[in-house]
Amino acid sequence: MKNKIFILGAIMGSFMLGACGDFLEEESQSEVIPKTTSDFSELLLGTGYPDESAPNFSFLSLMDDDCAHFLTYSSPWSPEGTVETVNAITQFPIYSWQPTLADYDGYDSEINETASSTTYAQFYSKILGCNAVLDYIDEAIGTQDDRDRVKAEALAVRALLYFQLVNIYGEPYNHNKDALGVPVRLISDLTEKNIERSTVGYIYEEVILKDLLEAARLLDPLPIMRKNFRINQPAIHILLSRVYLYMENYKECIAEVEKAEKQGIGLLNMVNNLDVILTDNGYAPISYNNPEVEWFFGPSAVANHWEYQPGTAPAFRVLWDQVNDQRFLAYALQVVGDDNTVYLKKPMSSSELGQSIRSAEAFLNRMEAYALSGEEGLALTELNAFRKTRVIGYTDVNLSGQALLDEIRLERRKELCFEGHRWFDLRRQGMPEIKHTYKAEKGGAVYEYVLQQGDPMYTLPFPNSVVLQNRALVQNPSREMGARQGEIQ
Repeated sequence: MKNKIFILGAIMGSFMLGACGDFLEEESQSEVIPKTTSDFSELLLGTGYPDESAPNFSFLSLMDDDCAHFLTYSSPWSPEGTVETVNAITQFPIYSWQPTLADYDGYDSEINETASSTTYAQFYSKILGCNAVLDYIDEAIGTQDDRDRVKAEALAVRALLYFQLVNIYGEPYNHNKDALGVPVRLISDLTEKNIERSTVGYIYEEVILKDLLEAARLLDPLPIMRKNFRINQPAIHILLSRVYLYMENYKECIAEVEKAEKQGIGLLNMVNNLDVILTDNGYAPISYNNPEVEWFFGPSAVANHWEYQPGTAPAFRVLWDQVNDQRFLAYALQVVGDDNTVYLKKPMSSSELGQSIRSAEAFLNRMEAYALSGEEGLALTELNAFRKTRVIGYTDVNLSGQALLDEIRLERRKELCFEGHRWFDLRRQGMPEIKHTYKAEKGGAVYEYVLQQGDPMYTLPFPNSVVLQNRALVQNPSREMGARQGEIQ
């Protein structure tokens, strides 16, 4: 089976290098050409689905407000062990939101020298895999149900890829949907090279939503399959609820969560199941051992650099009830040893899957949609019920207005920390000011760098190699900013 996937992947590799859509018709390759629905399912899994290594956008975790230079590291034999290291310096342009972050590291060494090596290219490689399947699945040998299942998966995965891509390189939909997003390609023919950027609104409304709604239409009548590393019906509806929340279509967001509920999603009660989250039974928050996870996929969404150790930022740690909130234990946020180190239980390895779509997000999406659509009573009821599954001895709160919305968003920040949500959430929540502290030299001063509210860097610049390859691609204004300077604290 692995060999078959490898061969199909090799075909896709040659296809990406310039072959056109007729590659599936060449008789000389008939022994490896996908013909059955099973073949196309394997092709999609191998070339369309996000895998352990790509598309990797974990660098975004260095830019949000849950990250800090690990200056609280207090090893007695290396009290400034996170200062002046290779990783600290290399990642500095990303951490301090420099306009050159896509082209140069902290040593001023060029990165992303070829377009094919970029995160941007990784996304389009996976999109191409989805497109190839969609171009030919209708003629595949197999039952109509099997064709519908593979087609639905390809549409849903492509929608997720465009959703993540446009939230990296396009402005937030609720801020400026008429802004330029990313180029859209919905077929596998590669003859057209220079493709202009479509608007953010077009990508959301005509690509992401259409793909997801069609995927749901095709897949909903079929049996739900779980824990097979493929997107399923509840995951599609949860993703739809996320997209509608970003678009501020709150009624539709709520409806999608209700559909997922009818398909069997629920919350793990961490308070009543301490044995599940604390004993050595293989539980991990982002894995199929967590009963909330509907789809497990893609590379880790958090950058694993000791110098910016996830979970150590003081401003993040003060958000928690470190005694009673069972997520603090389940996510392994507690300090280990005398040096303030945290060994996060959410995936950080570059060699394992690290993202998920899970039921907790659905309920967080809905409570925020309730609050923003005037259904504050429903929002408050859901918030209190949610927290009772997480916090020992929780007592209901009575909130309204902005205070209620703030608490819901705080709950989202904690629940989904280091899962690839925070940077995107900050963008749609008004692009607030963020401050990062950094120490460049041992014994030296601590500098503070500021991402201003509404900063152009909330929309990342394209790597220069990508712009050179696609002459129709308009660069984002964030690339034209001056170097960001820090101030001594």
